[in-house]
Amino acid sequence: MRPFTKPAATSSSSSSSSSSPLHVQLLKIAPNQQLESPLFTVFPAEIRSEIFTLALSDFPDTESQYVADTLYTRPSYFAPRKSDVRLLRTCRAIYAEAWHLPFTVREQTHWLTSDDRAPPEHHSWVAKYSMLKAAGVIKQAQGIEVVEIQSLRLFAQMWAVEGGRVGGFMRDLVRHGVGPKRVTLTIRHTDWWWWESNHPLTFKGDWLVACRENIPSSVREFHIELESLERKKDQVDSIAQQMAEKWYFVRKDGVALFPDFSGKSVKIDRWSGSSTWQNHTWARDESAPGRIDYYIATVVFRPQWVVERNGGTVNPESVEAVNTRRGTTSMDLAWTPPSVLDHEDDEDAEERENDDDEDNDDEEDEEEEDEEDL
Repeated sequence: MRPFTKPAATSSSSSSSSSSPLHVQLLKIAPNQQLESPLFTVFPAEIRSEIFTLALSDFPDTESQYVADTLYTRPSYFAPRKSDVRLLRTCRAIYAEAWHLPFTVREQTHWLTSDDRAPPEHHSWVAKYSMLKAAGVIKQAQGIEVVEIQSLRLFAQMWAVEGGRVGGFMRDLVRHGVGPKRVTLTIRHTDWWWWESNHPLTFKGDWLVACRENIPSSVREFHIELESLERKKDQVDSIAQQMAEKWYFVRKDGVALFPDFSGKSVKIDRWSGSSTWQNHTWARDESAPGRIDYYIATVVFRPQWVVERNGGTVNPESVEAVNTRRGTTSMDLAWTPPSVLDHEDDEDAEERENDDDEDNDDEEDEEEEDEEDL
């Protein structure tokens, strides 16, 4: 394979070249066909794309790990992520096919949170602007309207979700032609309302209105990760089940994304982390000295035909709501304590008992009337 060499600029072209981005300068020159390389003479473009994708995928920078005692350090997010782009320097033919992949295959991660809940290098508005700008460069170079990316992840506090920040983010993606194939919204233990006071979990659904018909048409899956303490497992499961029964999304092209109504496809994960953040130890929530155990339920939204192909079911009321564009009655989710449920069951049982007594009285009256007739 012939190596990558950058041609020297002539005096007549040096001024114009210096003002052009590097990728523009490199792509202006036709690459060597690499006829001696099996990578280009044996493998089809689709296989090369898979190889380049694996080689250019992002990974944690283990030499720059985050401090463990923070609100943002967690599995897969214990360090900034980076891509090894040395492959792009090998030859111009590879560069021509793969120069955009470090952006499109990377998980674009954003924190819709207060500054102390995101990594120090992350600044919300700057990060989003940089992503949209990079997508614009690729669109212009390739002459396309939408740049599809593999994945978008949003870590968000409840005030940001219920306040419409997620819906606004989706609108910006559509407006600027960025099309993620998968979107993941992660609600961490410390993102819930009043988590400090051990408040029962709640999740209002008004924010879904801002998302409806603003989800990019490229989205094939929308994941919502619900994380809390292991001891709040029942609360997380309850919220996830209600979500599977009530919620849905609508893409820009009108295709609806539904969860599996049966709840069988809910994915469960667990992990353990430090009980100390920002110089405060949450001994109340410890499973062991210095350790907190977390429980995560993930609800996945997909097109109806995908859910059914995988053996799942879709809530008919949600399908009707999409078809009639009227929405469903209530999208708010909340955990009901067992004591309340037991009390409601007792009341129902008492009502049934009273109804049975009334029925028995009616039957006795009828029998007495029959005896009198005889």
